[in-house]
Amino acid sequence: MKVVRFGFGARVALAFSALGLLLVALGVEVSRSVGDINVEVRRVTEEHREEAFSRDILHEMTMFKGRIESLGGARPTNEQREAFRAFLLEAERCVVELESGPIGDDPSREEHIESESRLMEALRDDLEALGRAVDTNSPELGELVEVARRHAWVLNEEMREESRKTGTAMREEARRVRAAVLAMTAVALAVLALLSWMFWRSVVRPVQELRAGVKRISGGDLGHRVPVHSSDEVGELAREFNHMSDELHGMRTGLEQRVEERTREFVRAARLAGLGTMAAGIAHEINNPLASIASCAEGLERRLSKGTVDAETQREYLGIIAREAYRAHEITSRLLDFARTESGARVSFGAEALMRELRVLLEHRLRSRQLELDVQIEPELPQLSGNPTEVKQVLLNLIHNAIDASPAGGRVSVRWTQANGDVRIEVEDQGPGIPADIRERIFDPFFTTKEPGSGTGLGLAIVHRIVTAHSGRIEVLDTGHGALFRIQLPLHTP
Repeated sequence: MKVVRFGFGARVALAFSALGLLLVALGVEVSRSVGDINVEVRRVTEEHREEAFSRDILHEMTMFKGRIESLGGARPTNEQREAFRAFLLEAERCVVELESGPIGDDPSREEHIESESRLMEALRDDLEALGRAVDTNSPELGELVEVARRHAWVLNEEMREESRKTGTAMREEARRVRAAVLAMTAVALAVLALLSWMFWRSVVRPVQELRAGVKRISGGDLGHRVPVHSSDEVGELAREFNHMSDELHGMRTGLEQRVEERTREFVRAARLAGLGTMAAGIAHEINNPLASIASCAEGLERRLSKGTVDAETQREYLGIIAREAYRAHEITSRLLDFARTESGARVSFGAEALMRELRVLLEHRLRSRQLELDVQIEPELPQLSGNPTEVKQVLLNLIHNAIDASPAGGRVSVRWTQANGDVRIEVEDQGPGIPADIRERIFDPFFTTKEPGSGTGLGLAIVHRIVTAHSGRIEVLDTGHGALFRIQLPLHTP
């Protein structure tokens, strides 16, 4: 059995492997993107937390500055200084919360962490200075509050800007992930569509055609063949199915031909077995010329006995007797030819030499009927092994019949070709053709459609006997514009 190197199974496995790789890549990409989005979510959460604490610090410093400005340059009382310490404690608590950071690693950018650390350190120094100034009731308290408030404002702006950037980055990452997932999903769908098309083309369609072919063949159409679209396993199945159909068709055709040939031979043998019928035919054919001879002899005898016959009348009667005697001789000769069971010596001969002899023999009759003899011989046609005299007699009989059937100015065609190891000889005329009911009996002895006295009915019977003796076959066809006799002879007669 033929081995398919890259069959349907391998192609499907490769396609599904590609689809699997795409799905794995899609999963990896989704997993990585989910991780990136998780980081961005943590970053956004952290930045919002830091922004809230920095906003609280800025609020405390703003309130602190407002209380200082409300004093109008007067020194704060102890009660007011306690309020200032409350502002500082709340601001320090927020700073501590900011410095503590998130649980686990800080997801913020390194640049932001560094900037945040610098601002936090400056703000912590400001708060420490403010604490000492409050304790000592320093006159520089207002300036220190302003510096601390400015640092708190810068820290808050830093936190707000980082929160904005983080939100933008997260939205960009979400869009990128969505685009990547959509693209890979589209590719996966395209691969799936390709797989579906491959499956339909490689499996579904051939199986449907194979199923239809099985139905047609089961219905008796052994000539039907299933189209072969590929060289894979399904294509190999279709080829094997066609091979099986060829064998079945050949077996049935051969069997039908053998049955038909045996049936014809049986019928022909049965007809030949009717010796009474044949004897009646022979008697009828010979009795006609004998009756004419007897009638002419009796009439001549009467005239001679009366002495009333002249030389011209004698010649007339004797001419009729001679013609009828020759006619009887022709009938008996043809009957002997038909009854002969052995052929002459078998030799090799060529079609060209045989047709040249026939053309010479037929030239006068063809010219008198104004007919053309068209001979076509396939180039390099092998020589036949048989009796050339008998084959010439076969062709002479068939061509004479074709001349009789063809109208004046027509053409008689003789074609020699090679087919399936045999030589095929076809003789075709341009006459009215042969009806189907006559074709069935045309090779029977003493069967003729010619006028009485124009034929013996043995010519085609002798043709059939000679062809059969050469292990050949002969058939007659109606081409629609004349009759065609086709002879099939083996190149080497056994």
